[in-house]
Amino acid sequence: MAEDDDEIILSELSDEELVPQMHDDLYDGLRDEVVEGVNILLGRGWTPYDVLTKALVEGMRIVGIDFRDGILFVPEVLLAANSMKAGMAILKPLLAETGAPRLGKMVIGTVKGDIHDIGKNLVSMMMEGAGFEIVDLGINNPADSYLDALEREDADILGMSALLTTTMPYMKVVI
Repeated sequence: MAEDDDEIILSELSDEELVPQMHDDLYDGLRDEVVEGVNILLGRGWTPYDVLTKALVEGMRIVGIDFRDGILFVPEVLLAANSMKAGMAILKPLLAETGAPRLGKMVIGTVKGDIHDIGKNLVSMMMEGAGFEIVDLGINNPADSYLDALEREDADILGMSALLTTTMPYMKVVI
């Protein structure tokens, strides 16, 4: 028996089978399969918002639970996030066209003195997937960058990231 006999053909799955399979593919960081699943669901008439919430966001929710519980670690979460990002790239212009609900606007950045952005990028992607518009200030941001962006963007939420214990107190300065 050839190994390929066990290969799952995504297009042959029903919606009820495909969505949990997409959760698994996202969990496993299978970027190409996630993209294929997104395109299949869209081709079947799913709204971009339903694909986003029921397939991608729900899949990342499962990843988040297992990360919290110590089953998954940062490298696996990054693979899953990269897969979600690929699916989001397809959905983003479609969501804008269909006027998917926007929950608000978030300004986010890494604080002054810190150049780590993995956590910030994960949070940005999850918030975007949940329906927020994201204004990413990048790394090493002084307080004025946050204040200027909050005013300019009329943001609802401010997100700050700091990995280093030496930069964490700077969050209080911004607040």
